[in-house]
Amino acid sequence: MSSDHWIVSNRAGEEWGLIRRLIFDSVTRQISFADVVVIQTGHVARIPWEGFEIRPEGIMLGVAEAQVTVGDTRVAEEGLAMDVGL
Repeated sequence: MSSDHWIVSNRAGEEWGLIRRLIFDSVTRQISFADVVVIQTGHVARIPWEGFEIRPEGIMLGVAEAQVTVGDTRVAEEGLAMDVGL
């Protein structure tokens, strides 16, 4: 999969960020978070997987941009990480 498949668009349809890492719950084996590099700032935000909408046209940010905070992106002890879109 090429990196353009990991582009996150905002609600206006503009390119907002790039998913660089997926964090999986080691018990359920489901995606729990994604680390997204915000295009405008270059900062990384960890967003709960439920905060995205997967649509035929691509990955959309399902929460308001104002709700996204740049934070600690260390992998939790019970989680597994997979780098993507490199």
